Amino acid sequence: MSRAPFVSVVMNGFNSAAYLQEALDSLVAQSFADWELIFWDNQSEDQSESIVRGVGDARFHFYCASRRMSLAEGRNEAITRASGRWIAFLDCDDRWFPDKLARQIERLGRHCAGSVGIVYARTLSFSAHGAEGETTYRYAGRLLPEGKIVRQLLLEGNIVPIVSAMVSREAVDTVGPIPSEFTFAEDYFLFTAIAERFQVLCVQEPCCEYRVHPDSATARNRLTSHREALAVVERFAHLLTPDELRSRRAVYATLIGVEMARSGGKFLAGIRHILRQGSIRFLLQGLARTFVRHWVLRRQPYS
Repeated sequence: MSRAPFVSVVMNGFNSAAYLQEALDSLVAQSFADWELIFWDNQSEDQSESIVRGVGDARFHFYCASRRMSLAEGRNEAITRASGRWIAFLDCDDRWFPDKLARQIERLGRHCAGSVGIVYARTLSFSAHGAEGETTYRYAGRLLPEGKIVRQLLLEGNIVPIVSAMVSREAVDTVGPIPSEFTFAEDYFLFTAIAERFQVLCVQEPCCEYRVHPDSATARNRLTSHREALAVVERFAHLLTPDELRSRRAVYATLIGVEMARSGGKFLAGIRHILRQGSIRFLLQGLARTFVRHWVLRRQPYS
């Protein structure tokens, strides 16, 4: 039997041909070569399979789901087929810098690996308009968190871009599979569950690029994403004080209300939701940030 690679790269795809070649090229270009690709295809109807197989790399392993699955189910299926000690995630529309894996493994090598469950990295967003700044924008110009960051994940939202994340097999086995009900916040649940029990490290230099575009799963499912993020917070509510939990509930109620108001025919329902359960202060702060980003910095507004 061949030796298992150090890193298994998980890529979940569904009709992802548009940007897939760029993502695969960034993987093949890695200076650290001891990896395998586990590509889990959710019964795509485009050219995704032919693009993956067309690379002709023996480290690529292509699997096709027997039925359409949620993203959480697909992540779990891909992870079960991964043989590496570490599992990294690369979505079909994102890109890695050539030294992404090498930098993370170097960062890991300076610590007791058994206590570390996640290594992530500073990530840059980009779109058809060009550079869109840092993905974890609140940490632009300052160090991203390391160590025991579970409370920051709960109080600030998912600050770990999935394109940057590398998780240990031990950590994944410890926390178990991602619950199938998380269809768009599956990464937030996984990272929070791991961060509750393991240390987190970060490469503070940019190593990845996250693509912002209107056809992304996040852009098309913001309302569900916010509801699921709130469900993650509720699952780990025991780590927060009652005041902190009330505050986070109000934040997500505001985000949910905003998305309801954006939906056709639900404007008044969204406003009522914000007034009853949300935070006017958070809403005004968000509007101010969006105004500055869109009209002053000329960048795409955050979701």
